[in-house]
Amino acid sequence: MRYMLMKKFLDKRYVNVLRELYKNSKTPYNELSKKIRASTTTCYRIVKELEKFGIIKAYTIEIDAKKLGFPIKTLIEVKTRTGVTTELVRVLGTYPNVSRIYGITGDRDAIIEAYFRSIEELDLFLKRIREICPDIKDTETHIVLNEHRNAEGWF
Repeated sequence: MRYMLMKKFLDKRYVNVLRELYKNSKTPYNELSKKIRASTTTCYRIVKELEKFGIIKAYTIEIDAKKLGFPIKTLIEVKTRTGVTTELVRVLGTYPNVSRIYGITGDRDAIIEAYFRSIEELDLFLKRIREICPDIKDTETHIVLNEHRNAEGWF
């Protein structure tokens, strides 16, 4: 059954619907139907199935952080004494600068994706999280210079 389900979702029409929605999640069904060469009803059914099986989890927006006054995007690698705990995630999640926290493999335990108005604000953030989270042993900060997104989707 699971194989049949996966085979269905690997169908070209399903992948094409996903690619179009990845480009613009607000694409109306009538426009989607023209792009994938299928009826509006078929597109609607495909989208509903993708939602039902949790393949489409949400419809989101892409925000231009620079236009909101946050020109500095960072990826902060974190090494902790005890690994990533729910408490650490909870504390870091209270900072509005923090966009995502990834638990990772390797020498580090986590990567924090965060946005800042200035280098000074970033520096203050790094000092504060070390004070508030004594479990943090070490950090290494990377400033994102540019970002490239696969417009066609990674799938």
